[in-house]
Amino acid sequence: MGWTGRGLEGLLELGLHRRLSGSAAPFAREQVGRILVVRKDNIGDVLCTTPALRALRRAFPEAFLAILVSEHCRPVLKHNPDVDEVLVYRKAKHDSRRFGVPALWGLARVLKDLRARRFDLAIGLGRPCSRSSAWLAYASGSPWRLGYASPGLHPFPFFLNLTRDPGAKTSHEVDGCLDLLSSIGVSPAGRQLTLNPDPGAQAAIRSRLAREGVRDGAGIALVHISSRREANRWPLASFARAADLLRERFGLTIAISWAPGDAGNPLFPGDDGKAEEVARCMQGRPILLATPALDDLIAAMSLSDFVLSADGGPVHIAAALGIPLVALFGQAGITTWAPVSEKSVVLKRGGRVDLIGVDEAVEAASAVLSKWFRGRP
Repeated sequence: MGWTGRGLEGLLELGLHRRLSGSAAPFAREQVGRILVVRKDNIGDVLCTTPALRALRRAFPEAFLAILVSEHCRPVLKHNPDVDEVLVYRKAKHDSRRFGVPALWGLARVLKDLRARRFDLAIGLGRPCSRSSAWLAYASGSPWRLGYASPGLHPFPFFLNLTRDPGAKTSHEVDGCLDLLSSIGVSPAGRQLTLNPDPGAQAAIRSRLAREGVRDGAGIALVHISSRREANRWPLASFARAADLLRERFGLTIAISWAPGDAGNPLFPGDDGKAEEVARCMQGRPILLATPALDDLIAAMSLSDFVLSADGGPVHIAAALGIPLVALFGQAGITTWAPVSEKSVVLKRGGRVDLIGVDEAVEAASAVLSKWFRGRP
């Protein structure tokens, strides 16, 4: 670290934390009583963090364990048995009011709250650790900050003082999180994802399905049509045809789910119109299962017998819930981001989901359903 970095460290240590730079003692596991995990990414990233949370809980059974995530990811963790507290903040880009100023004020309050909690260890997850995640770990005041090293931290490499080289990032994201923890002697406690649906949301979805005439025990195929990335968007006609074939061949009740809202929303564009278009293209009317909140989507998937979805958060939700799944991948690497589930099949063709044919997707569904469907089609 050059003179500029050392100067910045000295100023921040004194001004923000009232301590001298380089004052942290060598890491000692027995002195860790309060742990903060920072995961400021999206739903799938947060779910891929849950095996690391479980490993931390096993390694530090008496410690207070908190995780800081973007507010839209809270439902993924609020019933996680390994976490004592879920802390949230709103990203400035998700706030339309006054150029995100309220979100920035909210983040300032979060940082003040973090410092008041006096964490002993802060962990910035992600490969490599982003500068913003490292900053949140540092701003918490934790004397020990763990994360993957990155040239992107310049000129603030001191944000992390326990680091590991991310390497070529060829392993799965779950294993990347676990490998980082191994740097401080934390052993894995399994690779399976953890996700517990909200009981109230499940009850509400059951009631909605009953009003649609769905009997208890009826096989439900949930077809999720939305994706944030252009390369992950399967043609609506393909979704419609695949849904019809799932109903014809396997006798499944089809439920369509999607990102709620209007396509013109600049912060969270939705697919209400596309869901109606898929329904119009189908030979038989499906259930349009609106899920305005993430709790609702998790509950709907937990009550389904099969999921067809493009790559994104829903793929990892289905995997975490143990629901048989066909995932349509675009540009994302399968090695790093495949769903962690033996009940899944991943299809990928040339970096674009629209290159995957309907027949190929349905054949993959047949393979999954023949092995894992409760009713054995």
